[in-house]
Amino acid sequence: MKPSSVSCLVLNLTLIDLPGMTKVPVGDQPPDIEIQIRNMLLEFITPESCLILAITPANSDLANSDALKIAKEVDPQGEQQSRLTGSST
Repeated sequence: MKPSSVSCLVLNLTLIDLPGMTKVPVGDQPPDIEIQIRNMLLEFITPESCLILAITPANSDLANSDALKIAKEVDPQGEQQSRLTGSST
């Protein structure tokens, strides 16, 4: 018998590792890569059920964080602060 990790008392979570925000096309990337990635990010982080883990390099000023900027666009009033978790690497 194989042990099961399913429970009606535990929430199911799905982790989706989205690409970083790109500004300049590299190699064979399309010229509108920045817009394509931004649209994809918005598609995933807009639902209210989404938890956002915004990763920012530790050597960067948080005021310049693209990840925090786009998260604020989704929730401009900060009403769903429990959705956003910041992290620096």
